[in-house]
Amino acid sequence: MKAWLVYTLARLGIFAAALAVLLVIGLKWYWAAIGAALIGLLVSYIALPGLRGRVTSSIAERRGRPEHDADSDFEDDFVDAADTDATAATDQPVSDADRHRERREHDAE
Repeated sequence: MKAWLVYTLARLGIFAAALAVLLVIGLKWYWAAIGAALIGLLVSYIALPGLRGRVTSSIAERRGRPEHDADSDFEDDFVDAADTDATAATDQPVSDADRHRERREHDAE
């Protein structure tokens, strides 16, 4: 079963249980609904961190990675050149692509 569905059903179950208890106690329906929402929020935050983590990781996996193109690299270099000091070392990488390539090569070593 999908993680978001399990998490949603668990939160709805917590809300329904809290709502039933508050209605049995004798609160008016609108106060019971507000109280159940707050109780459900707090209980799910404390009791369901594993499910919440699985939901967020599944969302992050589905989301595509941003693509780099020559235009964005050129714009980044232009902004970086304007921000850097003129006395900076000249052996620094020219673009973000070069920086990432050097970082990957350095991490591989």
